[in-house]
Amino acid sequence: MLAYEELQGSRGREIRYRPPRYQARALFPHMPPKLRIGSSAYQIQNISIGGIAAIGKEARSDDLNVGDTVRLTIQQSGLPIFESEAKVRWAEKTVFGSKIAFSFVDQVIDLERLINRNLQAQIATRSSPAGKEANALVPEEYRVFCADVLRFLRGYRAVIDSNMSVPPEFTRDFDHAAVFEACEAQIVQEWRVLWRTGNEIVRSVMGERERRDAVKEFTEVVLTPELCGGAIWHRSYAKPLGYPGDFGIMNLVYDWERVGGDAYAMLLHRLGLEVAECIKTRMEQVRSEIGNVTGSTSGRPARILNLGCGSAREVETWLARSRTAPPRVEFTLLDQEKLALDYAYRASYPNVVRSDGRCRLNCLHVSFTDLLRGNSDLKNLQPQDLIYSVGLLDYLTDRRAAGLVRRLFELLIPGGLLIVGNMNETELSNLWPMEFITDWSLHYRSEKQMLAWTEGLDPAGVWTDTETTGRVRLLYLRKR
Repeated sequence: MLAYEELQGSRGREIRYRPPRYQARALFPHMPPKLRIGSSAYQIQNISIGGIAAIGKEARSDDLNVGDTVRLTIQQSGLPIFESEAKVRWAEKTVFGSKIAFSFVDQVIDLERLINRNLQAQIATRSSPAGKEANALVPEEYRVFCADVLRFLRGYRAVIDSNMSVPPEFTRDFDHAAVFEACEAQIVQEWRVLWRTGNEIVRSVMGERERRDAVKEFTEVVLTPELCGGAIWHRSYAKPLGYPGDFGIMNLVYDWERVGGDAYAMLLHRLGLEVAECIKTRMEQVRSEIGNVTGSTSGRPARILNLGCGSAREVETWLARSRTAPPRVEFTLLDQEKLALDYAYRASYPNVVRSDGRCRLNCLHVSFTDLLRGNSDLKNLQPQDLIYSVGLLDYLTDRRAAGLVRRLFELLIPGGLLIVGNMNETELSNLWPMEFITDWSLHYRSEKQMLAWTEGLDPAGVWTDTETTGRVRLLYLRKR
């Protein structure tokens, strides 16, 4: 027990008390409410007693400036559960949309009451005209499809559960791993058929915002809770770092392990890995290019830049495989998530130390927003032999993607190679499982759309390829 004189206060900027902020997914794990300003909807990021932060992808989001006063409403299923005048405290454009923070002017939030009102609104809309109108936007074909998916999943769960319903002394050593192995091949095969069907149905609603939102909400009520019993589905939907596709999800895919407390949880996780396999295969394709580049620099250090590095597993594993007399190379890893850089550095640096000075590792903590605006330290880097970014451009509009490609292309040495990746528009794309089950929004693009980013660059060579699943397309540009 501490004496009073031993209790420590804060120092520096931390002296000023700030009320705790709570992540929206933690307060509302099932169906988070939306923030609305006029006709524009925002996804709530976090809430405190006196303010709220949200992210918006609509044009209206770009019109708000620091100091503006607006009337905001927090809504659940179209019903208001909190209203207040609010002042814009800060605003910035990010790759995920415009992120804006507000402070309330004439109200404070009672968080317990807000949680209760959120629940009440969900219940009320089940029988309200507004709820019926939203439900009417969900195609009957999709309702039947979701029932088929749920029956498919629960069929496996029922078989597993029924075999667990024996006296406890016989289930103590129940072999969940063996059950997983017995089911794995069959459940994955059946899942891929359903996945393809889901893609076919939801493509018809992507061009209509209200219908798309209604279908997404229906999916999150009917299917998401079941699939979130699998670790990768849960993290993808919960977004514990506040944004989709964090490095923890990447690591789950790279590790490709049986994760879960029982056979059913392991199977659900395995279905998520099947969807996300392209994350692993795109990493492996980039790793092979690292080998090509480091072997062709005639003894000088190869300079390689990874933009949006995440956990940089390709660097870690390439260094581990090259421990005996590795080529000379200087890696620069850039990300806006400090936790990702911490992980990447700790994973790769031991092999750098063992390289006898032949390998170097630099990490840059840079906002993608600053990068897109040209305000980062990127321009101060030396020309690079290889630049790649395979998990960032999916979040950008075509205009921003083309601008970033131009900026990166200019940073190459003559003969240098730029590789950028994007989710591929294909029959078995990740559209339905990612957009509708986990609320993970990306731009899915064709070869033609990606090649359009290269207009005016005059490269020595430009081509595209896909990794082995065909779900990620890679654009290659060779500088003259």
